[in-house]
Amino acid sequence: MNRDFSKTRRGRSVHRMTLLIDELSIMAAFVSAFIIRYQAIVNYVNWFEYSYGIYVSMIVTALLFQIIVFFAYDYRGPNVVAMDPVDNLIRLVKSRIILTILFILYLFTTQKSVLASRIVVGLFLLLSVVYGYIFRMLYRRRYLKKWGVPEAMKSYRITFPVGDMDLIAREIREGNYDCALLIKGDTPADEIKRVTRELERRDIRTFTTLHSLGYEVRSGIVTDVEFYATIPAYVRTERFDLFGLKYCIARTEEAVMHVCDHLEELKGKYVCFSNVHTTVMAKDDPSYKDILNGAALLFPDGTPIARLESLRGNPGAERVAGPDFMENMFRDTMDGKISHYFYGSSEKTLEKLKENLSKKYPGMDIRGFYSPPFRELSKEEDEADIKRINDSGADIVWIGLGAPKQEKWMKAHRDRVNAVMMGVGAGFDFHAGTIQRAPIWLQKIGLEWLYRLIKDPVRLYKRYIVTNLKFIWYLIRG
Repeated sequence: MNRDFSKTRRGRSVHRMTLLIDELSIMAAFVSAFIIRYQAIVNYVNWFEYSYGIYVSMIVTALLFQIIVFFAYDYRGPNVVAMDPVDNLIRLVKSRIILTILFILYLFTTQKSVLASRIVVGLFLLLSVVYGYIFRMLYRRRYLKKWGVPEAMKSYRITFPVGDMDLIAREIREGNYDCALLIKGDTPADEIKRVTRELERRDIRTFTTLHSLGYEVRSGIVTDVEFYATIPAYVRTERFDLFGLKYCIARTEEAVMHVCDHLEELKGKYVCFSNVHTTVMAKDDPSYKDILNGAALLFPDGTPIARLESLRGNPGAERVAGPDFMENMFRDTMDGKISHYFYGSSEKTLEKLKENLSKKYPGMDIRGFYSPPFRELSKEEDEADIKRINDSGADIVWIGLGAPKQEKWMKAHRDRVNAVMMGVGAGFDFHAGTIQRAPIWLQKIGLEWLYRLIKDPVRLYKRYIVTNLKFIWYLIRG
């Protein structure tokens, strides 16, 4: 799969057409809003009787603002053909939110908000999203019908029996592909796993058809590749560098399946989920940065980080939040083949967590819960905790001590704990129900932090406001 379809000649042509579509949708939205408000078609209302010329300047300004927003935001990301319909909608909504902010600032700055009808403005902004999405999807459908899936987005298909891996790898490289599709057929799962491991070593992104790896497929992981329903086979070895942190590029289910498939290799190591807050902490503290980079896997638990991964041309980049990873892992291990231990948080939270997990995920093999004292442990206490965990025989130890304490704890106990350690912070509270998560739609548009800030402004003000501003400043500085 060529990662830069949006930067090809045809990809740039799609971008230009998208800009034209957006401009047309804005004009159509404005005219429709005016007609709905004033019933201009029915009553033949004179335009200037209601507008005093103000609406002419408003629509021209909106068109100019949309050009700015397009080149500042839309043009830098994947185009409408490269994105699926859901991603198209999310990106369009974000684009229109930026346009709305600029437009409202313009109205108040020029004092035209007093003269313009608020109904017209509100309808215009709403209809611009509706028309924009309809026009974009019609164009996307027409493009795919006429040209098919862009060659740069296609995968190289490997049909079993596999044969010479060196030959396959050479054909993929010479064909300018970095993605492979393995079609199972009658081939045993062990053979497919052997091939995926070899492709993983060569850092070729691999998809397999359903049931190929003996993994119970869930909705969030399925991707259409060349008319096959497929699942990604592993997390690539390639990393995304942000402020010196080496982030994995993956989706949540992809990350979960990778951990399940590499469980024995990961035991004694730790996995981190780093958001904007901890990323800035690592930027300011080199020792903490080394701890995060010392993780076997470092996932982006922050929408801005995942968006940056996508903008830099990494397909399949997604926010892998600790609580979401936990939910998928719990759901996928209800067969009892992988066991769990929970270390951290308070006794009250652990009691509720135990109750919720037994109800929601029956069949989970839970080996124990332990809430350590909220102070520095003595050497004897620490040794007792390690023995307690190792004696449980758990495969995964979930650490809920909060950042940066949990990451430091995992680094100090690397190769001493006989399980893979997962630092998930507030994930204990979310699954226990002691803290409520933001609605799904807020999570998808990257505003979960705002929801938590509103819920607990005193405690989280510095964390989210100050840290987010520092994050933006560091990005500007390059």
